[in-house]
Order: sequence, then structure tokens, then C-alpha cells
Amino acid sequence: MKSEFIQISDDLFLQLGKMITERYGIKMPSEKKIMFQARLQRRLRELDIHSFDEYAANLLNGQVDSTEFNVLVDYISTNKTDFFRESDHFQFIRDHVLPEFVHESGDFCMSQLNAWSAGCSSGQEAFTIGITLEEFMRMKGVRFNYSILATDISVRMLKSAQEAVYPMSQVDELALDLKHRYFLKSKNTKDPKVRVVKEIREKIRVAYLNLMDSSYSTNMQFDIIFLRNTLIYFDHQVQLSVLRKVIERLNTGGYLFIGHSESLINMQLPLKSIAPSVYVKTNTEGL
Repeated sequence: MKSEFIQISDDLFLQLGKMITERYGIKMPSEKKIMFQARLQRRLRELDIHSFDEYAANLLNGQVDSTEFNVLVDYISTNKTDFFRESDHFQFIRDHVLPEFVHESGDFCMSQLNAWSAGCSSGQEAFTIGITLEEFMRMKGVRFNYSILATDISVRMLKSAQEAVYPMSQVDELALDLKHRYFLKSKNTKDPKVRVVKEIREKIRVAYLNLMDSSYSTNMQFDIIFLRNTLIYFDHQVQLSVLRKVIERLNTGGYLFIGHSESLINMQLPLKSIAPSVYVKTNTEGL
């Protein structure tokens, strides 16, 4: 028997959409109503709830689990990511960022490079950063310490990032030598999967972080920050607020990477554009 498709009223969608925007910064214009109600069908069935009015009443009155807003945002978030997505950014790290880092470090064996994948989704971006760093060290015959923070608001995606297990199809486009060096292949031929090797997994800390929070739960300063394909979900004022807080965590001379469809034009931030969607922090003026 086919499940009934449950619809949400315009007024209730606007009410919930406003709360989602306030909590997570995600824009919820009226055009997203169809997507919203389609994605939440399974969640309503899981809770045995038969209308969005009932779901909202339970949500707002605390009659569902207190983490339900986090579950809700899981369902409406777009978590598109791949290994080496927008590959020119990783080439820029290999060809410009890391040679500069090694040159300036001097005794680079004692140096520490910190990177942050903000909005990491299921983790491929963070692991790609790790692979890029490992490949550079292997090719150049150098070693330095590094750590990567991977954060997101989707608890479901963070669990995937923590496990670091992916369908075999996720690495189909990677060079064979990269697959051999950085991925373990499962023995299950019916549902083949790969797992990122322990050496890189141990370098990555996966954590929940909402970019809308007034301050961030990390005291680290970073040399590289990826904030890609995240700003597009925010309005201009939220973008500016998030960017200011993110840039506070970026070292002067550090690099910020954003998505190719995103722009920082007229933001008046202490950043200098040096390549498509790549910025370097110049100073702290304007924060």
C-alpha cells in the first residue's frame, strides 16, 4: 500500500522555515516548500505522525526528543560532496600553500599545519585534504605534523565522516595508486566499500559545530580553512557574520577556500583574492 503524501500549509512552512533560518542560517524561501515536505515524509512516518501540524506541535512543545531540530536539519540539508571535488583547490594547496609552508618553517619536522573543513558533510573533503598533504610529503621527501578539524551541523553526516567508510563507487575516478595507498577495500563483493586508512583517520577530528553560534567551540588557529558551498545557503548578513567568525580562526597569511559559485565581493573583509575562490588573510582590520 502506498504511503499518503503529507502536505504542509504555507503558514506553518513559513513558521518552521523562520526557526530553521534563525537556528542554522539556512534560507527557507517559499520555493523550498515542496522539497521540505517531500524530504520530511519518512521522518513523519518514523515518528508515526500523520500531519505537519502534529509534528510542529510536538517539536515546539518539546514532546519529541530535544535533538529533533538537529534531525530536522539533517533531512533538509543538501550534503553533496565527493573526493577531490573542485580539484583545483587541492592542486593550489599542493603547488602553492605547502611549498610556502615548508619554506617558511625551516625545521619543518617540528612544524604543525592545521586545517579546518567547515561544513564537511560526510567527510570526503577533510580526507582529501589529508591525502593531499600526505602525497606532498611523500613526493617531496619531507615530513611535518598536521591536524584537520571536520565540522558540520548534520549528526548523520558526522557519523559517516567518523566511520570513514564509503561505497566503492566514491573512489572510481581516483588514480589507482591513490586508492592503493589511502583506502582499504572491503571483502564484501555484493556491497563493495572502502575505508580511509588509519594514518589519515587519526589526523582528523570530527565534531558538531553550528556556524550560526555566537562563538565557536574551538580555540585552534588554522592555516587552511575550507568553507565551500556553505555560504550559498545564507543571506548576505548571515554570510558576513559567519565569515567574520571563521576568519578570526584563520592565521594571518592563512588560506580560505570557498565554493566556485560563491562570492565575497563588497564584503570588506581582511582577505585578498589570489586564485579563483581562494583568499589569503592579510590582517585583522575590519573584523
